[in-house]
Amino acid sequence: MPIRYFKCRKPFQINAHPYELGNILGLKKGYDDNHFLLKLYSIDHSDFKSYYSFHLEYFSNRNPSTREKIFFSHVWSIVNVRIGYFETKDPFSAKHPRYVSNIQKLKEFRDFLSNYDYNNMLPQGELIKKKDSIIAELNRKLEQRDRRLKKLEEYEVSLKIMIQDDHLPTLIDLIHQIKELTLPRSSRKLLKSDYDSPYYKLISKYFSHQGKDIPINTARNYFVQKSAKDATKGSKVPEDKKLFSIIPRMIKD
Repeated sequence: MPIRYFKCRKPFQINAHPYELGNILGLKKGYDDNHFLLKLYSIDHSDFKSYYSFHLEYFSNRNPSTREKIFFSHVWSIVNVRIGYFETKDPFSAKHPRYVSNIQKLKEFRDFLSNYDYNNMLPQGELIKKKDSIIAELNRKLEQRDRRLKKLEEYEVSLKIMIQDDHLPTLIDLIHQIKELTLPRSSRKLLKSDYDSPYYKLISKYFSHQGKDIPINTARNYFVQKSAKDATKGSKVPEDKKLFSIIPRMIKD
């Protein structure tokens, strides 16, 4: 008895499942594969897994002792054969646009099967190609990271700028002043940034305090935007640490 892979609609069945194959008259024997692919052309990419799983469940219930690999291999085979069939068609045929559309949908479904294959059910040759592709992609990402790391290393320093005594807040105050400086004549700010993160990351990365690195959260706390009533968030620069004032030079017109 031949294996039935796909669930087909019964003749004159009114409430058939959308994934069942055939029409109101049922399905002619031996045409299951054709109708499986025919229905596939109208299915959205997001429904590929549901469509595959629906027929896999039918197959598994009818063949409880058979592994999924048998079903998977059959689906993989008919998809590849049909892609090859359409690719041999006359490109100047009136049906060429439909052939192109069908090839695209079949290749999308084949990609789904390849990504779905967590248990190495693909043919050996395809498994090797897939693993080679994964290795090539990983190597590409490693090369990108190596280049990025080398670029970042250009900004590394062997010795950070040491803030004397307990004057971290003093430096913070100066940074806040610099943030607010405006250019003469235009009144535009000297520095423009939508966020404070470049400032506190600069302090954490390139300065040390009392012989230790400055945790980024410590620096960030001095840049927390808060209302005057909220004393529980952020750190405020004490008045006795505000030792300097940045005063613009007077420029003659």
